[in-house]
Amino acid sequence: MNKMSFILFEFITLLSLIIVPFHIKQSERVNSLMQYSIVIDPGHGGKDNGCNYGDVVEDEINLNIGKYLFEELINNNFIVYLTRDDDYDLAYNNSENRKNDDLKNRVSIINGFNADILISLHVNYYQSEEVKGPMVYYRYNDEKSKELATCIQDNLNELSGLKKKVHSDDFYLFRKTLCLACLVECGFISNKEERNKLTSDIYQKMMSKQIANGIIDYLSN
Repeated sequence: MNKMSFILFEFITLLSLIIVPFHIKQSERVNSLMQYSIVIDPGHGGKDNGCNYGDVVEDEINLNIGKYLFEELINNNFIVYLTRDDDYDLAYNNSENRKNDDLKNRVSIINGFNADILISLHVNYYQSEEVKGPMVYYRYNDEKSKELATCIQDNLNELSGLKKKVHSDDFYLFRKTLCLACLVECGFISNKEERNKLTSDIYQKMMSKQIANGIIDYLSN
């Protein structure tokens, strides 16, 4: 073996020592994530637009981010479900109280999936136009929910450049669903800067990426 061949052999050997362990770790990560199923719940829909600012409506933003998050999680080998994939609510056609029936049916659908994690997506509104930033809520008195919320919030803070803290609450979905749950308020449409971002496909994809990263961080730890 000449000197050049020997150097090439050494280089290939060294490269294999780096690449093979990397692929093993990647394979282990893929297999570990495939064990988990996640429900994405884009809030509101149909006649229930949620909050709005002019012609900017919450339910449309929720759905778009939900679809992008669905793709992001599928690409990371999760089993993923959506409670809705178009502009409709989950109440009965002849419902006399659409909001109440929507929530009850939403819970029934979520529990029917028997998933590991629920991510409910919403958009915020506040009287002061200065308030902005994604906020994550966790189920009251649930330490695991808080840990998941913190991982998601940390990733969203990287996106927003803010230092938002997680908040606990006793939402109906939290009380009635069986799986680990968090609610993500993706931002404030009452804030002009954030409203423009939330209606942007690019930002919606970035938002979904950070939420997915938060979920992965939680499960990896």
